[in-house]
Amino acid sequence: MKTYQLLVSFIITSLFLASCYSYGPIHEPYGYPPPPPPPPPVAKVIPAPVSKSEYMFKTYTEIKNTLEDAEVELIDDSIKVLFPNNIIYQSKDLLPSSDYLPPLEKFAQLLKKYSKTNILITGHSDSKGNEMKNKEISKVRAENIKNIIVSKGIAESRLEYWGLGSLSPIADNESAKGRERNRRVEFVVLYDEK
Repeated sequence: MKTYQLLVSFIITSLFLASCYSYGPIHEPYGYPPPPPPPPPVAKVIPAPVSKSEYMFKTYTEIKNTLEDAEVELIDDSIKVLFPNNIIYQSKDLLPSSDYLPPLEKFAQLLKKYSKTNILITGHSDSKGNEMKNKEISKVRAENIKNIIVSKGIAESRLEYWGLGSLSPIADNESAKGRERNRRVEFVVLYDEK
């Protein structure tokens, strides 16, 4: 029994002494700098998806603000663009009679930026002369403008062109000024659903 008491007394004393002893401050091993703390995790920012309407409204706003000389109109989810002072034709001409390259270059830069769009180019004529010839002339006008835009770096697959002849006048064909306004090329910017 005495042995048991001695053993218990020894264990209690050992535990008491061990709990009282201090090893001092903890330090890093000599010659090794502390490792840097790990970097915080990078928060991945995922932008909210932009709807078709939002994308087209943003496109419309920038086209309208950038192309001061153009008439720009938002129609549902499409944008109609007309250059009434830059892309105008003399009767039967296939290329515009005005300085049309600077506005087309600006327009092409915007089309590069807004790559989720396709562009319909429509050529128009006045009502003078044979309607079949007018349709053919208006088609060649639209095709020529399409080729210029392609040369500015826009993918041909994004462009479509039509010749509408005198079917869609925007002015009176009875006056010379009205006929001049009707000889034009218009652009319709559409959202690419792919």
